Amino acid sequence: MRNLLLLLILVAAGFVLVAMYVAPTQPQLRAWYRDNACVHLDKVSPQICAPIRQADGGQGA
Repeated sequence: MRNLLLLLILVAAGFVLVAMYVAPTQPQLRAWYRDNACVHLDKVSPQICAPIRQADGGQGA
C-alpha cells in the first residue's frame, strides 16, 4: 500500500514538473497542458502554468 501511495505522489509530481519545465518548449505538449491541465493546475497554484503562458506570449492570462 505504501508503494502505491509513493507511486501516485511521484506521478503527480512528474506531471507538475513536466508542465513547468518540458511543456513550455514543446508546442503540442504546451497546447495540451494549456487547454486541458492548466484549468486544474491553476486551482493548486497559478505559478505552475506560468511558464506555459509566458511561452505562448501571455495568451490566456
